[in-house]
Amino acid sequence: MKAFITGGSGFIGTFVAHKLLQNNVEVTIFDRREPNAELTHLCNCIQGDLLDLEKVKNSIGGHDVVYHLAANADISMGVKDTALDLQLTTIATYNVLESMRLNTISSIVFLSGSGVYGDASDTQCVETAGPLLPVSLYGASKLAAEGLISAFSNMFNMKALIFRPANIVGGGQTHGVLFDFIQKLKRDCHRLEILGDGNQTKSYLYIDDLYDAITIALDTQQEAVSVINVASADTVDVNWIAARVIEFMKLSEVQITHTKGKVGWVGDVPTVRLNTSKLRQLGWVPQYSSKEAIDKALTEILGV
Repeated sequence: MKAFITGGSGFIGTFVAHKLLQNNVEVTIFDRREPNAELTHLCNCIQGDLLDLEKVKNSIGGHDVVYHLAANADISMGVKDTALDLQLTTIATYNVLESMRLNTISSIVFLSGSGVYGDASDTQCVETAGPLLPVSLYGASKLAAEGLISAFSNMFNMKALIFRPANIVGGGQTHGVLFDFIQKLKRDCHRLEILGDGNQTKSYLYIDDLYDAITIALDTQQEAVSVINVASADTVDVNWIAARVIEFMKLSEVQITHTKGKVGWVGDVPTVRLNTSKLRQLGWVPQYSSKEAIDKALTEILGV
């Protein structure tokens, strides 16, 4: 088995690469960034841009499955650069799919996001929900990529797994609320600014649970295109996370301030609830709750 991982130098991509290597899968990483130093000795690493169709076509051949994990990691940047998500997610996904078609590769695993659901308030989102009305360019680009994957799969005999995950956390993460809070407190241990009112409530999933979900879904896939939510059963709010980070960093007398509004940035969603019945019926059960996932990630990030 040979796997091609886009975004393989990122937090999730690096983790998936290590897991696949442990299962004797030959791995190729394709990323604009330099790969993890350890991975350069364990797999084939190609530094390239997914917007370079020729390079993607020439690199992807000979693989059995594509893990398409590359995307814009900073959702808020869509306000300043409205073409960012279009380029890094939608067009990049087309280039991956076209390269797969030309090289007769029939299996893709795509990491979409809960942003495709838009602001569903307290509604528990199921995979069959519609119409889907994203409120961010990030969510719109993911939804467009899902549409391209569905079309290519049906027209060119491909099989696709599309995952809509909760917020993924773990020791190697390089962005997200945990990373953001830790970096802020390292710069100023007496003050922490929280974007929004801190009541934004979402599910957090430890990265091992995401990988287990991908594995189970691949082993049991029957549909040509399968869309799957991945989340823990509980949710936590940002204020709780802030207090937990402060506790893990053993800080005291930290002044917490909030910016105005219910969301942290334009396009953010205050509440995200994902129904995971479909995945659980396949036998998947997360090892960690949201709180346990955050605690485990903090232990790994801070080395405590």
